[in-house]
Amino acid sequence: MMENFKHTTVLLDEAVNGLNIRPDGIYIDGTFGRGGHSRLILSQLGEEGRLLAIDRDPQAIAVAQTINDPRFSII
Repeated sequence: MMENFKHTTVLLDEAVNGLNIRPDGIYIDGTFGRGGHSRLILSQLGEEGRLLAIDRDPQAIAVAQTINDPRFSII
């Protein structure tokens, strides 16, 4: 059953727009999931910005580890 699972990011634009992202800001995504919010945050960060993502699901962590961006870390 899990092979048919598709994650849908909920309230993506509303949540990220509410953060008023600063290009040099530091942000935490406390529930990385499949990275929808994190990817949108990263798209708005400048070179000095940072994003730390947290998740306990090994599959989510594996997805996060494919993001090759020096501004991003997963724990």
